Amino acid sequence: MSVVVCSRDRSVLLGQSLPTVLAELRDGDELVVVDSASVSADVRPLVERLGATYLRVDEPGLSRARNAGWRASRHPLVLCTDDDCHPLPGWRDAGARALADPGVGAVWGSVLPDRDSAIPLSVGLSDLRELTADSDLSMAGHGACMGFRREALEALGGFDVLLGAGGRFRSGEDKDAFDRIRRNGWRVVAAPAMAVTHVVHRDDTAARRVMTGYGVGAGVIVRKRAAEGDPGLRLLLSELWRHGVKPAWWWAKERRFAAALGALTRGAGVLQGWWSVRDWALANGHLQDPKGA
Repeated sequence: MSVVVCSRDRSVLLGQSLPTVLAELRDGDELVVVDSASVSADVRPLVERLGATYLRVDEPGLSRARNAGWRASRHPLVLCTDDDCHPLPGWRDAGARALADPGVGAVWGSVLPDRDSAIPLSVGLSDLRELTADSDLSMAGHGACMGFRREALEALGGFDVLLGAGGRFRSGEDKDAFDRIRRNGWRVVAAPAMAVTHVVHRDDTAARRVMTGYGVGAGVIVRKRAAEGDPGLRLLLSELWRHGVKPAWWWAKERRFAAALGALTRGAGVLQGWWSVRDWALANGHLQDPKGA
């Protein structure tokens, strides 16, 4: 098993995360840490002191970093987590069990907050257990806790570099990869025992920015799915209702107004992302900027 962790200028969080990742590994496993265009020089000595493989990517973008990480790894199965997450006991083995089925191309787990927050960002495991053409893609887990068969990633050309944190469209590289792997004929499944805790470290303003970014990525993916033949308008309205208006109404009834505002900003992000790629094309499932930027 190879494990890939990407980090950008969060060496303190990374230093807390990596020991918990290493504790999950077995003999023969490897840990690849990708330094994604960090300004600080703290990452390399930290990684090398812990005996992990250090890899530097000078151009920012989480998708670029993830692609560099899995391509530099040496094993056929790859797990991914983030520098602000701590795998819970059994995380690695649960991922390995799910990917032991040769028909499974990708797996997601559960991302649990280490404390309550006004605007929840962590994603617990939903009732969705396998991705199908009719699934709500936004319920299919999170990039902070996912795994892949290397062969499946190679077939789709890796993550779309215009999606994901630090990329042009800020998020969604995980959901997009799940969807494209499914379209390529692989199963994409949930593993309830594959879980990490997410360190809640953002204030409300930063959390709202993240929620907007989640929406932007979701809106872009709606366009991508429509280009592949899915019902685009229905998907757009579903995103706006299920992950914008409906949760905002629920949180408001609970008098958690910060969370309600976060849901509404996510809905606004969906519209922003959907509109921004209205004239874009796809090449092998990857977005193509019509202006060549």
